[in-house]
Amino acid sequence: MKISTRKLISLRHPSLNLWHRTVDCFTWNTLIRAYVQRTHQPSSPTHTPLSIFLRMRFHGVHIDYYTFPFLLQSVHSPLHLQLGRSIHSQVLIFGFSSDPFVQTSLISMYTACGDVGSAREVFDEMSQRDLPAWNSIVNANVKAGLLSVARELFVKMPSRNVVSWSSMLDGYVRWGKCEEALELFNQMMKENEVMPNEYTMAILLAACEQLGSLEHGKWAHACVYKLGMEINVVLGTSLIEMYAKCGSIVRARLVFENLGPKKDVMAWNAMISGLAKHGYWEDCLCLFSNMVDSGVTPDDITFLGVLSACVHGGLVSQGKDMFERMSKEFGISPSVQHYGCMIDLYGKAGLIDEAWDLLNTMPMEPGVLIWGALLSGARMCGDIETCEIALNKIIEQDPTNSAAYVLLSNVYAKMGRWKDAGDIRNVMETKKVHKVPGRSSIEINANIQ
Repeated sequence: MKISTRKLISLRHPSLNLWHRTVDCFTWNTLIRAYVQRTHQPSSPTHTPLSIFLRMRFHGVHIDYYTFPFLLQSVHSPLHLQLGRSIHSQVLIFGFSSDPFVQTSLISMYTACGDVGSAREVFDEMSQRDLPAWNSIVNANVKAGLLSVARELFVKMPSRNVVSWSSMLDGYVRWGKCEEALELFNQMMKENEVMPNEYTMAILLAACEQLGSLEHGKWAHACVYKLGMEINVVLGTSLIEMYAKCGSIVRARLVFENLGPKKDVMAWNAMISGLAKHGYWEDCLCLFSNMVDSGVTPDDITFLGVLSACVHGGLVSQGKDMFERMSKEFGISPSVQHYGCMIDLYGKAGLIDEAWDLLNTMPMEPGVLIWGALLSGARMCGDIETCEIALNKIIEQDPTNSAAYVLLSNVYAKMGRWKDAGDIRNVMETKKVHKVPGRSSIEINANIQ
C-alpha cells in the first residue's frame, strides 16, 4: 500500500525535534525538498533547508545523491554565493562531484548566484553531459548577457528540446536583440524537430512587442492558432501587451474579452495599462471598476495603470480617489512610482502647492523620478522657483541628467530670460553633459527601419 509522504511528514514530525533521531535518508531529503518548495515563506522560520541538513549530519544519517540537489535549490541569490560554495565543498567531501544530477544542480546554483565562471568550470569537468546540463550552462550564459557564448554552446548541443530553444530566445529578447530572436524562431520552425510551447510563444510575442512591429505580432498570433494552442491566460496576457504596444488597442480588447472568466490580475493589468497609454481614460477607469466587481483584487501594478490614465487625462479628483483607495480599501502601500504619478498629475494641473504637500509627506526620500515630475509640472506653470529647486535636487542625485538642464533652459527661454537660458547651456558644456539624441523607428513591409 502506497502511503503519502505528505501526510506522514509535518512541522511536528519527530525528525525536526533535536532530541529524536530520524528514520532514514529519504525522510530527511523529503523534508529538505518540502522546505525549499513551500510557497509561503514565514518571516522567522523555525527551520531552513540548511539547518535540516545540519541535523541530518549531526545524527550521522547516510547522505545519497538526492540530498544535494534538493539542498542546492535553496541557494538562489548572489547573497548566498558563499553558502553555495560551502555546499559545493560538502559535495566534494562526500564524493558526489561526478554525479551528473548533482553537477547540473551546481550549475543551476551558480547561475542563480550570478557566478557564470564557476558554473562553466563545473560543466567543463563533467564527463557525461546530459540535456539538462547543456540547458543549464546555456541558461547561465544567457542570464549573464554572454549571448555569443550561449549561442556557441547552443549550436554545439548534441540534441535540443523546447527548453533549449526557449532559453536562447529569451536571452535575445531579454538583452534587446529581438530581431535575432525572430530569426532563431524561424530556424526552430524550419528544423521542425522541436515544437514550441506556450512559454516559447510568449517569448516570441515579447520580441514583437519590443520591436513595436504589428505585422510580426499578427504573424506570431497566427502561429499560435496554427500550432493549435489554446489562448490561456499567459498567452492571452502576452497578446494583449503586444497588441497594445504595437498600437492596435482594438485587437488587444478582443483578446481580452475572449479570455472570458479565466482572466487573472495580470491580464486585467495589461488591458488597463494599454487603455491608459492609448488615451482611453474613461474606459480605463470603467475597466478598473469591472475588475473589482468581478472579484479580482487589484495590485500595485493595477494602480500604476489607473493613475497613469488619470495623469494623461488630467483627472485630478479621480486620481486622488484612486490614490486613497490603494491603502484604505486594498491595503497597498504606495511606491515611489505611485507618488510620482500623483505629483505629475498635480503638476500638470497647475496644482504645485498640492504637489509640494504630497512630496513632503512621502515616507521615502524623493529621487530623480519625483523631482523630475515636479520639474515638468512647474515648467508648464512657469514656476521658476520650483523649477530651480527641482533641478538642483536632480543634479545632486544624477549630475549627468541632461533632460533636467534642457527643461529649465526652455523655461528661461519661454519667459524671455535668455541670459539664464544661455548660462544653463554653458553649465552643460562645462560639465560635459550632452543631450541624448532622440530615436524613432517605422515599420515598412514588416521591417523595422
